[in-house]
Amino acid sequence: MQLQSITALAMSRLQQVIGLYAFVLIPMWVMFVLNKVLLFGLWHVFGIAPRVLDLRSIVGIFASWTMHGNFAHLMGNTLVLLQILFLFGLFENNAYRTVVKLIVASGIMTWLIGSPMSIHIGASGLCFAMLGFMIGGALFARRWGYLLACIIMGTGYWLTIKQGLMPQPGISFAAHFGGLLAGIILGASSKHDYQPLRRY
Repeated sequence: MQLQSITALAMSRLQQVIGLYAFVLIPMWVMFVLNKVLLFGLWHVFGIAPRVLDLRSIVGIFASWTMHGNFAHLMGNTLVLLQILFLFGLFENNAYRTVVKLIVASGIMTWLIGSPMSIHIGASGLCFAMLGFMIGGALFARRWGYLLACIIMGTGYWLTIKQGLMPQPGISFAAHFGGLLAGIILGASSKHDYQPLRRY
């Protein structure tokens, strides 16, 4: 029956939301604790070093989102991700694959446009990439779910973007702008095939 199909889809998406929370947030928090307790801050050495081709920077492209300077930095990104991951879990057919793409794309963009002799850490690039993906999907790929989300969350999200794109000491403008741009490009080229409800 159609009601059963809707219920099954809703449960599947809810499971995906919970899975995304575990997939993204647990590594962030675990690595923060390990870095503080066991690694004595050395994990940050593997942040993104723009246009440097060595092991640490390559690791950073894939893992800098798990590196945070202090608890406030970690908590700020966590609160943003709690909201955006919920929306991704609802609207993406394969949200895990999309998140991995955004992690890598935002890392590469930060590596390309970041200031030389700097190291970029934190999940802000991923946050802005996910925001950009929603905006690109809503404006260019006719992803109506993301358009609705952008409208509902609009004021808070646009304020976050505005503040994040204002250069500030100690804040990675390259990660914010690069992540946003990478997300918009990927979102604009995304397609979402809604599965038709079948009668049983």
